[in-house]
Amino acid sequence: MSRRLDGVVRRCYASAVAQGALLFTESTVHKRNELGVEFEVRYVPALAAKPSTKPSEKQSAKDFVNPFQPYDERLHVATLGGASHNLLLNKYCVVPHHLLITTATFQRQGERLGEADFAAALDTVDGLAREQIVFYNSGEESGASQPHKHMQVLPMPEDMDEPPSTLLWLRSSSPPGQVHTADILPFAHFGVRLASGRLSPSGLTAAYTAALGELARIHGPDASYNMVMTRSAIMLFPRRQSSWHGISINSLGFAGLLLCKTREEQALLDSVGILHALTHVGFPRLDRTTPCSC
Repeated sequence: MSRRLDGVVRRCYASAVAQGALLFTESTVHKRNELGVEFEVRYVPALAAKPSTKPSEKQSAKDFVNPFQPYDERLHVATLGGASHNLLLNKYCVVPHHLLITTATFQRQGERLGEADFAAALDTVDGLAREQIVFYNSGEESGASQPHKHMQVLPMPEDMDEPPSTLLWLRSSSPPGQVHTADILPFAHFGVRLASGRLSPSGLTAAYTAALGELARIHGPDASYNMVMTRSAIMLFPRRQSSWHGISINSLGFAGLLLCKTREEQALLDSVGILHALTHVGFPRLDRTTPCSC
């Protein structure tokens, strides 16, 4: 897909806002330096009115309607992968041009990602000029809310080259093609450095599968986890709970980009530290480096 996707996203976004199909929510950003890296805490008071619901709870509700099947045509940006996936605008938007990659047919959120998923993700990021963060919330404790399988794509903050957690992890010496744990991060994680300039759906799938295999071996095959992917790395973070002191945390939180709905939550993160909070919803780190066939 060519970089012309940039223009398509901008036009669709403007049209969806004008039609009331997309609801943009104002927020303010607070920076916090930990281990020499700027983490981002975004204060979004409108989130206080939005209930935090896990996928199984939402799907079992009598009034549940799957927003991705059928999707709102006003939010549709593109069809991907020979119609295997759809690229949609996120209806509830805190950052402009937040995208969703949804499966065209129903698959359960939490199913393993496959080559078709990564092909759709690669098509999307290759079509956009600005660097993106791709993430996936898998399992009941991952911060996921919708039961229909989807990845999310968010523009990288303009003052960042990598998400904070990924940046810290990349500072460790991990050659491409190995599942690696870095000493600097206190919570469990399984990362694979990607070979620069040689991203492919098969290579991304192999890296993800290797990291997920290590995560499942240690934390069990049904463990909830978050995935964060950039052009530099794929990182997986096992989860034991979806929130901490009322602060809901998903993949973006483990990337180092957190959302708070009250000033009290923001003050708590300032008091105890972001890495400390992430360790509470994740697991303490286990040091391990293993090869993968990426």
